[in-house]
Amino acid sequence: MESTLSAGIMMAEALQNQLPGLENMWLWVTFLADPKNLFHFYFPAVYYASRRLGISLFWIAFITEWLNLVFKWVLFGDRPFWWVHESGYSAQTPIQIHQFPSSCETGPGSPSGHCMITGAALWPVMIAISSQVASQTRSPWVRVIPGLAYCTFLLAVGLSRVFLLAHFPHQVLAGLLAGEQLGAKG
Repeated sequence: MESTLSAGIMMAEALQNQLPGLENMWLWVTFLADPKNLFHFYFPAVYYASRRLGISLFWIAFITEWLNLVFKWVLFGDRPFWWVHESGYSAQTPIQIHQFPSSCETGPGSPSGHCMITGAALWPVMIAISSQVASQTRSPWVRVIPGLAYCTFLLAVGLSRVFLLAHFPHQVLAGLLAGEQLGAKG
């Protein structure tokens, strides 16, 4: 497990040092995927467009939020910024990482709630948009746009969480996979 965590730190360090100009973008993506925003912004907007879809988003977000908390306390994964110092990794390996406000999260980190909850809650929205697009066009290229946008957004969310040292890459992957499964079942 140490090698997985070390590789995650190296990935975060590379992201931070190779793409320093994208810091504000990563912060914005993390804000957009904050589970609180599902209830404050996404739910009202989706509910306004479609009552049924809005209610689906609300309940999937609510149940997935609860399941994420259960998973976090059962799996109890470390947070990268804290692990680097508590494990002695930073004393053994010279690293250049930056702390952000979201790096200060002290609860368990596995799986990523931003990825899991947002991925699950936005799944039915993506399916509804895909269905709408499919009914209005014959072009297979246009039909893949909603799914591609969904996947691109979640990839950006995952990278933002690694960049900000809120999660290790394996925690992000666990959140993405769990979110997709819960969204598809919802």
